[in-house]
Amino acid sequence: MRKILLGVSFLLSVAGHTQPNTVDSLQTLLQTAAEDTSKVNLLIAVGKQFRYSNTDTALYFARTALNLATRLNYQMGIADSKRGISALSASQGKFDEGVKYGNEALAIYNKLNLSATSAEKVKILARIGGTYQVIGHNRVSQGNYPEGLRNTLLSLRIQEELGDKPGISSVRFNLGNIYSLQHNYPEALRNYYASVKISEELGFKSDIATTYSAIGWLYIQQGNYPEATKSCFAALKLAEEAKNDAALAEIYNNLGLIYNQREDYDEALKYDFAALRIYQESGIDQQLPDIYNNIGLVYMKQKKYDNAFHYFDKALSFAKKINSLELIKWSYENLAALDSTQGNYKKALEDYKFVFAYRDSLFNEENAKKLVQQQMQYDFDKKENAIKAAQDKRDIITAAAIKNGKLVRNFSFAGTFAILSFGGYGFYRFRKRKKLQGQQTLMNERLRISRELHDEIGATLSGIAMYSHLTKEQIKNSQINEVEKSLNIMQQSSGEMVNKLNDIVWLINPDQDSLQKLIQRLEEYARDMAAIKNMHVHVTMPAHLHEYVLPVESRRNIYLFCKEAINNAVKYSEGTLLDVSIKQEDNKLDFSVSDNGKGFDTFTVRRGNGLENMQRRADEIGANLLLKSEKGEGALVCMQLKIT
Repeated sequence: MRKILLGVSFLLSVAGHTQPNTVDSLQTLLQTAAEDTSKVNLLIAVGKQFRYSNTDTALYFARTALNLATRLNYQMGIADSKRGISALSASQGKFDEGVKYGNEALAIYNKLNLSATSAEKVKILARIGGTYQVIGHNRVSQGNYPEGLRNTLLSLRIQEELGDKPGISSVRFNLGNIYSLQHNYPEALRNYYASVKISEELGFKSDIATTYSAIGWLYIQQGNYPEATKSCFAALKLAEEAKNDAALAEIYNNLGLIYNQREDYDEALKYDFAALRIYQESGIDQQLPDIYNNIGLVYMKQKKYDNAFHYFDKALSFAKKINSLELIKWSYENLAALDSTQGNYKKALEDYKFVFAYRDSLFNEENAKKLVQQQMQYDFDKKENAIKAAQDKRDIITAAAIKNGKLVRNFSFAGTFAILSFGGYGFYRFRKRKKLQGQQTLMNERLRISRELHDEIGATLSGIAMYSHLTKEQIKNSQINEVEKSLNIMQQSSGEMVNKLNDIVWLINPDQDSLQKLIQRLEEYARDMAAIKNMHVHVTMPAHLHEYVLPVESRRNIYLFCKEAINNAVKYSEGTLLDVSIKQEDNKLDFSVSDNGKGFDTFTVRRGNGLENMQRRADEIGANLLLKSEKGEGALVCMQLKIT
């Protein structure tokens, strides 16, 4: 959850270092200022004074500055306003908007830099460095760590070129945050302490406090509470001296978590409510769901359930307001745990359904982000390769012209090189595209497994959990018959779940991808099923097919197709023999399940839903489904798969 909390620390660092409060004097100047570029700069300055205390007010001044700068066509003012909006959007959880405004500001700064004087270039370069840092923060908050890290490192390079110690300290702090989010704790600590060292040289107590708070959170993540406490109290002293409320809120939040772990709940609530007061006064809504959930958890441990529900409900409300799927899911998890603790199982089950729904949304959103990142990288590599190929071609043509002085030879050499370059580039594109296709296939397989785990396992586990709570109540009320029924249901459900898990694990195991392993698995299942009805099982497959390897998607659909056919034959055929076979005819593999039972009217079966699942599995791998049966003559179900 604390990924979001780090946003305040990012904003503190990006926005700059603590300055004396001059809001009143700046607002007085605004009242008499003319509608010119000076007023734009004044509006931006006033907005910055509210960046910690009230982000809505800060945004109002930034947008007012942007509107005036646009009317005046004041490009520097437009860029400065957009950079401010980008940073403030991040504090409100509007990261897409933050990236948009940040990139727009960056484009204007780069354009202005082309015609700037030497003195102007230094100022513009400093603004570019700050903008990269803001974009980096927004990217990290989106979960796009590679882009976030890239932008932040670009900012560091610029700050080091300028020799800007406050800027370097700020970027080092943000790098520590990025590495902390990625659980690279040694690298995070290295950057945090680099930031502390510079801030100590500059005498910036507020920034030191913010960094020690982040170090405290890093130790909390690792479960090292003694070091976390030490860092947080060091930060607390400095933040109180600097009167930095934003840093104090983070420190109070950390201390609340530490005392919660120590089971000192009164102290935990004291610090949680202190943090909450600052977040509410500053209007930073994105922090509220986290602190509300923390307070609710403390109350639940104290068995003050009404209080716990009140804060979990508020957490859910604000999580929905800022549209944080992660915080919404966490809030529902806490509500479900609370309802379950109180014996309200029906409501708990409803909450768990929402947990599963938002978990799936998060999983799909994360994979969508990864696919976008992969496509971005592919496009970037493609452009880089094209530029390199074109540059190499120009260099070789030039060198050949100088060396030989013969135009014909130049064109011949250039043409040959162009063919080789673009042929190589074409192959490069082909390899990249194939790689992306492979990544897409892997992503689809992971999504499928996630859906299966959710549909097949998640629902079963939820049911078992609910029946276990119900059984406790039945035991208390001496309802012996009901207890036995509940236990039977749990036993049956857990057995089914184990079988489903075994299937999922077996199907994704690369050691099981041969036809021999597939037929062995089917034979084992067929014999277990047939034993229920005293049916004999006969399994056949030619020896030359034993080592034939199937793609995982084909193997999965074939296995589940045959498994369902076996299940139907045992349940409904009333036969004495079950035959499972694999054979090859020309360029086709036939997977068939037959019995010598009573048979059925194929027309009637096809009109119903009996074969719908098997037809779908055949369709998914481009196979044909064959069905043969007559009354009294048994039945045969076959999947025909083309092979190359």
